[in-house]
Amino acid sequence: MASPPEAHNAAHGHVYGQLLQVRDVHGDVTVNTPQAPPEVADVSLDPPRLATAVRGRAELLTTLRAAMVRGAPAPHVLTGPGGFGKTTVAAALAEHARAKGWTVFWVRPNSIGPSMLEAAIELGGSRQEAEGVKDVPRQAARWAWRHLDSATRPWLLVIDNADRPEELDPEHRPGQQRGWMRSSPGGFVLVTSRVDDPALWAPATLHRLRALEPADAAVTLADHAGVGELPGATELAERLAGVPLALSLAGRILATHQVLFPDAWALLDRLEDDVTRLDELAGPQADEAGGGRGLLSGVWDLSLRLLAEQHPHAVPLLRVLSLLGTQGQAVPLRRLPLSELAGGVLDDPENPLDEVSFSQGVNALVTHGLVRVVPRGGERALLLHPLVAETTLSGLEEKDTPLLDQVEALLHGQSEHDPLWETFAHSTLLDQRARRLPPDREFFDGPAASIEPLFSATHLRFSRLLILTGRREEAEMLVDKSVSFTSRVFGPFHETTLQRRHQFAEVRLDMGRTEEAETEYRELVELGRIHHGPEHEVTLEARFMLALIALRREEWEEAAGGFRVVMEAGENGSDPENRRVLLARENLAYLSMRRGDHSTAEREFLAIRQIRSRDLGEHHFLTAQADYYLGRVAFEAGEHAKAREPFARCLAVRERALGTDHPDTDRVREWLDRVGGPPTSSE
Repeated sequence: MASPPEAHNAAHGHVYGQLLQVRDVHGDVTVNTPQAPPEVADVSLDPPRLATAVRGRAELLTTLRAAMVRGAPAPHVLTGPGGFGKTTVAAALAEHARAKGWTVFWVRPNSIGPSMLEAAIELGGSRQEAEGVKDVPRQAARWAWRHLDSATRPWLLVIDNADRPEELDPEHRPGQQRGWMRSSPGGFVLVTSRVDDPALWAPATLHRLRALEPADAAVTLADHAGVGELPGATELAERLAGVPLALSLAGRILATHQVLFPDAWALLDRLEDDVTRLDELAGPQADEAGGGRGLLSGVWDLSLRLLAEQHPHAVPLLRVLSLLGTQGQAVPLRRLPLSELAGGVLDDPENPLDEVSFSQGVNALVTHGLVRVVPRGGERALLLHPLVAETTLSGLEEKDTPLLDQVEALLHGQSEHDPLWETFAHSTLLDQRARRLPPDREFFDGPAASIEPLFSATHLRFSRLLILTGRREEAEMLVDKSVSFTSRVFGPFHETTLQRRHQFAEVRLDMGRTEEAETEYRELVELGRIHHGPEHEVTLEARFMLALIALRREEWEEAAGGFRVVMEAGENGSDPENRRVLLARENLAYLSMRRGDHSTAEREFLAIRQIRSRDLGEHHFLTAQADYYLGRVAFEAGEHAKAREPFARCLAVRERALGTDHPDTDRVREWLDRVGGPPTSSE
């Protein structure tokens, strides 16, 4: 039998796996090792199909459809955090393009060069020419765009998930349109990216995606659950903060586990403490996009990886912000002083934290959509999306204890400057501390050695803040448990125990149970004097509160005597301007006002305000308290116009520091109304 011609024993093109070459049936067998597959072009003429109707994006889609004309002057870019539905909007536009008879190219930047060449080949370009230019990026881009520009049929090019914009052009910013993102007379270009930086993309038209509004979010949830009516949908959608990916995962869970979760209420109960349970319940099959993009935790992890590549301070800063602003509270920039951040968890040995690197870290978080800069009471603040904060905190581990310590130090550095905001921050910090206790332990049954630092810092301040912000019932429960615990662990006369008892009495006084509070304070005076001395903090605090009770009863002489004792102790201790001494001095000035000595009272209130403004700042609630009394004394003197400005300053601070519905805020608002409202510009 004749051997086949030599040409018949040749292999052409790419071969995957092992190739056996046999000369003839009696000859040798050569085993060729597998060749590595070439880079596969990630381009598709069949874009992602929508599983449900697109909700809450009607206006955006109308804008994009109107802009989608052949030869549009500039590309359009959809920006927003991971999971906010950029790909969904792009897919909806792709469906519209297909319906109009347009060709759709869907590419991703991780293989954009081969993908764009493949698109050009689809439009009639020579594969041989493409092979010749593929290794010269600039030449390849020019070749591909020449074919795209001259296409006879209009096309839509979607570059999805361009989260590393440098992949579109490693030498120039993408907006210069010298790389893979360009406008073209042949079609329309749409890019989706997490990076919301107008300067990077200009002159492209940017469209920022936000979370869905509550009504749209609830309907989206029902759509993914496959039902028309879904009890509890509004509340569950609110818990998921309107994030489309979270709504999609929750809907899939409800559709799959109808016995376990017959309605949205049941799933809401399961997610109440930890929204990241969505990923566990949805399972691996939910991650259809791969790389974690289909899971809630995955989209944030990808954002963190992208940030860490170029901004080493951004990720630790995000963790700090998550602790300070996890419950939807904007974090004032002044609460992040560089003097206290430097040398801590934000520092990097190769990139020490300074003003420039801090600003770059903040800007990176903003451009990735994880943080927004918002106004807050006349100042700038950073606001995290609640789901970003929650999922970030869920990833904290035992090794992150130094992070908790630094955040506690940050709070302590400006303690009680923002009582309402600090209450939420301390609550989050305490929750994180609690997670680090053994599973069978709580704060109030742990060993003294492990619990004392907590009591001396976060826990004590948290109780105080609950009292300040009017959360009396919570404060009462917390303080009652802590008094019992500290008495058992430290002893009944330890200053920590007596401090808790002081808070116990303060809560009762705040709740109108004056006799109970007075009895407790009188006992604290004696215990403090016997065990710690007549000028100890515990003793003087109790004396001050007894004088305050007398003042409220209009027992003027007894009140004045008590406040003078406190002031004299401060003067003897060479600290005439400490907090308690100034409060005593302020109350003595109030006594002067009530007795008709308006000039003395005004002089004292002005002096106290000057000291507080210097030491605590213009926006501290105690500075505002001095303003309140300046307004009061002006009113008592019959100078209503003069009272307007201090009342207005006080109201602005109290609304920010204590909340708009706090009794103290309501009180100053009433006084401002009595004197004719806020001052006019002429005043």
